[in-house]
Amino acid sequence: MRSKSSRIFSLATASVLSALVFGCAAERPKADMSPWASYLHDPSRTNAVAEGPKMPLVLSWAKDVSEITFVDVFPREQLSSPVISDGVLYVGSENEKFYSLKLTSGRVYWKYDARYPIEAPPAVEGGTVCFGASNGVMRCFDKVKGNELWSFQARSEILSSPVIRDGRLYFSSSDDRVYSLSLKDGARLWTYNRSTFQTVAPRVYSSPAFFEGKLYQLFSDGSLVCLSADTGKDLWSAKVLKDFNQPSGVRRTPLVDNGLVYVIGDSQNVVALDASTGEVRNSFGLIKARDFILHGGRAMIIAGSDRIISVDRLSGEILWKKELKFNPVSSIFVAGDTLFVLSNYSRAPLGLNIFAKTNGRIEALRLSDAETLWGHDLYSTASANASTAESHVAVLTDKGVIDVFGPK
Repeated sequence: MRSKSSRIFSLATASVLSALVFGCAAERPKADMSPWASYLHDPSRTNAVAEGPKMPLVLSWAKDVSEITFVDVFPREQLSSPVISDGVLYVGSENEKFYSLKLTSGRVYWKYDARYPIEAPPAVEGGTVCFGASNGVMRCFDKVKGNELWSFQARSEILSSPVIRDGRLYFSSSDDRVYSLSLKDGARLWTYNRSTFQTVAPRVYSSPAFFEGKLYQLFSDGSLVCLSADTGKDLWSAKVLKDFNQPSGVRRTPLVDNGLVYVIGDSQNVVALDASTGEVRNSFGLIKARDFILHGGRAMIIAGSDRIISVDRLSGEILWKKELKFNPVSSIFVAGDTLFVLSNYSRAPLGLNIFAKTNGRIEALRLSDAETLWGHDLYSTASANASTAESHVAVLTDKGVIDVFGPK
């Protein structure tokens, strides 16, 4: 079965590559081929890419990867955001399966049964794709053939997406440990143990961010810690949260840019700290932030529950603000000159709240003035972040359906 699948995949890959070459010859922008190969796009977790798909988009395909044959009365959040590389979409699910899918059609190249829920997004580097599962196993696969190259057993569940840099893989586990492994064979290089000693520790959905040889990780005691990526040594720590008894759905993964590390703090303000020392440099408390993006040299876009604000992060001047009809916001990301907004909203037919249903929605806003360019209902809530590459946008909904949008 596997060898046959590999042959099919090789033929499909050759076809895809030929189509891409032909597409480039037909004046397809070269920049449009850059991958979205990690959670929030890159190791610095910027959640932004310089190029974007042309508006408007249409639903290219939808695929149910839940593989549930009975009614799920209490559907679980799907948190494993898709990644996209070389015409292939990779995604895991709460329903224990990991998939390699053709980006333009949804055809399955290969899949793997992890036997445990996969809540953490994967990461792609070179010819490998790596992901962790709730049983604490980090796995690395040949991204083309789908065969397992190695696995590593951590001491507790893995809720974070790995960072892959310079032949090393970094990830955190729910017992407040950070691991550094060899990407080649999964050998452990070092482990950092925060040793918080909490009786009941919160499940912190925070992935490490990487910048210039340093890792930045938020731990369950509310501390943002800077580690040497080479040795795992604690370089500094800063208390940014008193506790995690706050609304769910708030971004907990740091963002590193231009010598500063950004994180959402106690009052849901966006805090900027010096990446070298941990000293607080600025704080943005215009609204209670759920997510945020940096754009260009000065703009910061902050998403609250029901509104989005663009602010000059140097002067503090508000550039624009927009009230959102569809709310609350789940997450945002930037592609080129477009801001994409994922939200979940309730709809009551004929105004009868007893029949109200909560759905997801994805919208595209123009970055310069927040004018709505396009929108589409998802017919399910969406908790995972979306991804975009190669003129497509991919979303995994909480019902376990992958929706992929492409050019009209």
